Amino acid sequence: REQFYLRTGRAKRLLEELYPLSRFALRLKYPGNDPEVEAFEDDGPLDGVVHWGGAPASQLKVEVTYVHSYQKALRDELLFRTGSTPGAGPIYRDKKTGKIVATSAVVPTAEEIAQLAAAVVERFRKKRTKPYPRGTALLIAFDDPTFWGSDLWGQLIASIKAQGGLEGGFEEVHIFNCGSNELQAF
Repeated sequence: REQFYLRTGRAKRLLEELYPLSRFALRLKYPGNDPEVEAFEDDGPLDGVVHWGGAPASQLKVEVTYVHSYQKALRDELLFRTGSTPGAGPIYRDKKTGKIVATSAVVPTAEEIAQLAAAVVERFRKKRTKPYPRGTALLIAFDDPTFWGSDLWGQLIASIKAQGGLEGGFEEVHIFNCGSNELQAF
């Protein structure tokens, strides 16, 4: 349970790679197409391959990256340790005591979207600097159950484009919200 909430050990790979990869493959499912996921847990150049039958049989090589900020990690830790945490507002670890200090505050949706867009673009740029096999798709995952619907996705995509977009280096780029099970191709 601790590994799950604090994203340590095998739970980290499960939550940040295997779960998004499997959910992504399910989004590719349609009648007559039963995708199968081959997940690699070896820190290699790919995180997995999605195979599906048909004529001709196809496969998609996938690299997964996960948006998880230091502030989100502190919120998760505080929630695990105390049973509650503010959903937004300043949070930090006191250097002297080591305790997490959090204050609840209202954060405008536009600010949250801009922060998420910046994190998505940063993860994309970091991944783009590494060599991947030709035809690799990048799946950028995050987990926010309060982020859903076409309006918020439209704002996020516009903010990503304003920050330089997600062009180059990959055959295709997808953004997946594990919290709402929504997927957007970029």
